[in-house]
Amino acid sequence: MTVKQVSDLHLFAIRQAGKAFLISLQASNRYAKGYLRELELAVALLSAFAEDNGWPEVTFLTTTHLEEYLLHLQTRPRWFGRQGKTQQTPSQSYIETQYRRLKRFFNWLVQRGHAKRNPLDLIPHPHIDEKVIPTVSEAEMRNLLLLVDPKNGRTSQERFCMVRNRAILYLLWDTPGRRNELATLTLDAVDLETGAIQVMGKGRRERWMPIGDKVRELLGEYIRLRDQLTPNTDALWVSGTGRAIQPSWLYNMLKRLGERAGISGLHTHRFRHTYAVTALREGMPEKVLEIVGGWRKIPDTYLRTLGDEDARRFHRQISPGDRLGKMPKNSTGTDSSSQRPKGRL
Repeated sequence: MTVKQVSDLHLFAIRQAGKAFLISLQASNRYAKGYLRELELAVALLSAFAEDNGWPEVTFLTTTHLEEYLLHLQTRPRWFGRQGKTQQTPSQSYIETQYRRLKRFFNWLVQRGHAKRNPLDLIPHPHIDEKVIPTVSEAEMRNLLLLVDPKNGRTSQERFCMVRNRAILYLLWDTPGRRNELATLTLDAVDLETGAIQVMGKGRRERWMPIGDKVRELLGEYIRLRDQLTPNTDALWVSGTGRAIQPSWLYNMLKRLGERAGISGLHTHRFRHTYAVTALREGMPEKVLEIVGGWRKIPDTYLRTLGDEDARRFHRQISPGDRLGKMPKNSTGTDSSSQRPKGRL
């Protein structure tokens, strides 16, 4: 880059550039607060690494700088800055997500004239192993519901919380809602008469999700009990004292119930996966599922999971090993079909 080219650029340290980037996105009023927080964290982590290693302004950053940072992410403990026993490194998905967020940041720098090129353009998109996604079985769901049976509540507050938690479990089971969509529901977003809830999805795209009769019944019961607490909030989910609860309650509730029910890694997206796979198996058109769940495109992982589960079901029907094991035995206790033939082998 020539002296003239450098003089035409506004020299920014990464942290300064990150602040300008976030202000620009906020000013557009196009992005959800949660997404902006994720971008802010991604840029903050990069800024801290750059400052620790004496990086130059964004104008002079090279592909090598970003390769060093991506390698650093792969070797750091998963929980940045948090205390804990786990020393696991971040997942492939986490690395890929950070790559996408930083690429957006550097594309913005190029568009605004703070950099001549995006140093990430020369770094291939990180690879993610294509795994079959876990779902929630009916047996697991029944075990979870046993843990929130209001009959087992020892106090009125405890029974109320169980009614609430049972309602949200059924809502998770009956819809493809994301955690933040369901955890931040307001009272006026629930239409029990038509059987639907209104959520604000990713990209600030609003949509209605239908709910079944059982969910309508359980939500109606919960709302009647909620109203008796006279809460001073329009939030749908409240504590046993009528106070609005933070969206993180849903994550913590599922983690706690999952541990008690012996379901490792239980989270809202696992229910979302379950709904999608079930809907596809029952013949719901992909376009309809995209509308109900707020997907731009149905992930291929759902189709692979569907194929894996269907293959297991068909295999149980035709299993050669099971058929061989069920063959009648002769009087000596050996399979009649496997008697050694006469003569030399």
